[in-house]
Amino acid sequence: MSRPDLRYDVGVNTHRLLSPGWLAKHLFALAIFGTMLVLGFWQLDRLQQRRESNAATLAILDQNPTTLTGQEPDPAALIDRRVRVTGSFVNEESVVLRGRAAESGVDGVHLLTPLRIAGSDRAVLVDRGWLPESQRDPAALAAYAISREITLEGIARPQQIRPDALLAPRDLPLPGEARIAAWVRVDVPALAAQTGENLLPIFVEQLPDRRSSALPRPRDPTQLDEGPHLSYALQWFAFSAMLAVVYAALMRQELMRS
Repeated sequence: MSRPDLRYDVGVNTHRLLSPGWLAKHLFALAIFGTMLVLGFWQLDRLQQRRESNAATLAILDQNPTTLTGQEPDPAALIDRRVRVTGSFVNEESVVLRGRAAESGVDGVHLLTPLRIAGSDRAVLVDRGWLPESQRDPAALAAYAISREITLEGIARPQQIRPDALLAPRDLPLPGEARIAAWVRVDVPALAAQTGENLLPIFVEQLPDRRSSALPRPRDPTQLDEGPHLSYALQWFAFSAMLAVVYAALMRQELMRS
């Protein structure tokens, strides 16, 4: 075959890639390619936001704690901030929060106990940390009773009132029980009605004592991660690169067809 004929065949095949059918394919591939790039950069932006949020959280935790005195607090000024409180646990009113996993991923519960604030007629609920599922019954919880006055530090958290939604789980006593022993959420008004305590409209997530490994084991709020955003971004960029390579190979194959 002569060289002019070769040039003619290549020209015909090249123009074939500009046909309406191929133009539609080009636009579709370009849209998919662009979408994957946008998703990749979006995940990088989410990663940056997560890093900034973690830095802000650590800065707040490094601040001096606010002392809870029993006076009505301003939740907006306390939520997610470090607090200190002195008082005595009402051990007989301890309950558990079900469906809580340890930092290692093991399922269990959290021990929740009212703390009567010293020099006050108010109390505050304290999430004292994780326990294995086998320790959730009242007889087992008695082993974690503290009778002396204590001072503890923690993070103030907002009360968790049940949302007005049909499918939202309810906190109900089991058949034959006079009180709710295992709760889904820290519903302060409902717990106040059950315990008879004049509870503050927040609860305290106790900070861990690094010198002790005893149960219950509080969650460490300083152990922050960056989430899966970086790996997701790399996946989207890898997918876009794979698409570019595969589509280029398809076009090359089309050009080489006789």
